[in-house]
Amino acid sequence: EHIAKTLAESAQKDSAWASDQVHCMEANDFKKKCLATWESDEPSSLLMVTSTTGNGDTPENAGRFVRFLKRKTTAPTLLQHVTYSVLALGDTNY
Repeated sequence: EHIAKTLAESAQKDSAWASDQVHCMEANDFKKKCLATWESDEPSSLLMVTSTTGNGDTPENAGRFVRFLKRKTTAPTLLQHVTYSVLALGDTNY
């Protein structure tokens, strides 16, 4: 988890990502910081840096985010204007 946070903070400071719209946060905070942008028709970007737990399980600080995406009531077009990338860090011991 520490490595994921450090990488996310580095990306936030990088000039290629530098913007007032860049937020470094736990995934569960997405509703406060990102949902309105994702629901708009404006193009946006998402870089998710995360670490898995156990055998590729969702980390605790992303559980609400994952459940939200899996809900039947979540619009299937929610992320249609979002260019996203996921960097998931795991442990080779598993």
